[in-house]
Amino acid sequence: MLFIHILFIYRMYYVVIKSLNRMEVNVKKLLILIFLSNAVLAMQNNYSTSSQWLMDMDVVDDRFRAIQKQFRGFDTAMMEVGYRYEAIKKALFLHNYELASYHLQKVQVAIENGYIRRPARKEASQNYFLNTTFKELQKALETKDDTLVTHSFDNLKNSCNACHINQNVGFIVIE
Repeated sequence: MLFIHILFIYRMYYVVIKSLNRMEVNVKKLLILIFLSNAVLAMQNNYSTSSQWLMDMDVVDDRFRAIQKQFRGFDTAMMEVGYRYEAIKKALFLHNYELASYHLQKVQVAIENGYIRRPARKEASQNYFLNTTFKELQKALETKDDTLVTHSFDNLKNSCNACHINQNVGFIVIE
């Protein structure tokens, strides 16, 4: 696979050099030097262009570290929560309570997956959301009462902001 990568880089430089025939000889030499240094760096860094990047790792512990790095921490869970929060807000605007409920369930999954990766976030997640406003909004959505749903959603938003303050990320404000 590295050979294919090197051929691709070589072909790219070749096209550039051919298209710039009036180029100084020293500039051509510089481009060739850049090409060779990229090839050497690719070999030294064990750079993989393979779609099997994980399985190409020889040591199982390296694979687990790579997976853990890809999942990151609670911040990626919160990215999904933010997306789902906006989807809930839009569904509520359209009075599509089934869709709002669907996204609310996905918020629960995202948060639970997040505190598996960052156990220190579990208590706050449960106290500010899962055991309180999540259940409140879930019940309100079942009633399809606009006033109750709006009130519960506002409580959820306020709870999110309170949790952010509690977790020292109060600069993240949910609107």
